[in-house]
Amino acid sequence: MRNASTLVIAVIICASCTQDISKDEKEPVISYQQFAVTSEKFIQSTKFLKREVSFLTGSPQRKNIRIFSYNGTNRCTEIKIGTIDSSLSNPVFTLAQTLTFKYGGASLLPELVYSVRTVFPNLVTAFYFKYNSSGLKVTDSVRVKNSAGEPADKTIKYVYEGGNVYSTPVLTGFPIENHTFDTLTLLENGNMEKLVSRIKKSAGDQIITYKFTYDQSISPYNKLNIANSLYFENPSIGIGYNVPKETHYLGVTTNNLTSWSSGSYTVTIRYVYDADNYPVRKEIFLPGNANPYQIILYEY
Repeated sequence: MRNASTLVIAVIICASCTQDISKDEKEPVISYQQFAVTSEKFIQSTKFLKREVSFLTGSPQRKNIRIFSYNGTNRCTEIKIGTIDSSLSNPVFTLAQTLTFKYGGASLLPELVYSVRTVFPNLVTAFYFKYNSSGLKVTDSVRVKNSAGEPADKTIKYVYEGGNVYSTPVLTGFPIENHTFDTLTLLENGNMEKLVSRIKKSAGDQIITYKFTYDQSISPYNKLNIANSLYFENPSIGIGYNVPKETHYLGVTTNNLTSWSSGSYTVTIRYVYDADNYPVRKEIFLPGNANPYQIILYEY
């Protein structure tokens, strides 16, 4: 899905990196609360996101759909991703990708996600998650084929130090070119305040810095048990599902994201809420535009 972040990257001035942000893996020192997804804290609620519909205002008839399924304990078990073309006389949902979450016993944190893309033949990829004793994700890993058609591994390590998270790719069978090393600065409630993304380039690393602001209303993604699993998504892993916006990094937030900026380029987000303070409509505005670039509708 195209999104505002694609346009942002195109206009960002890149600079050389002067700091090595990769860190040795270690048990984190937790100085903030990320998400309440442990068995003791996970809020059992019947108001979970069932369907998300998004479209670009320039082509509103083509709608991108995400359908969420849950089991009896409110754990997310499946997400179907596809499109509907409402310009057709008989519009139907066309499935493009299915994410299936697998759990160990009664755990709320998925240990495995199968991604099935509907190409011919179907492309099946398995992503593995590992967590520390605090329920924070410490690795993503996947085995795929490299450009030579050989099996190769990608692992992303997440290291927590105070209010920062360091996301580092560890690759086997892949060059480091074009992969990212990220430093995330967090607020006390776990929301992301700043992201410094370093993209490895042989001609000189690119540095992109994003800043984020929030409101005080509810993010429906924070109610999902997969919050900790999908919060930090380094693009090097390529899971292909990102929330709440169609871009990596932003993940699940305790509040709704109201804006994000890179340099002088700021994207503004406006919401319409229901009586329970849950968003039912989200509008994304590009700089200088009076009309939204993208609209997202939420159904519960």
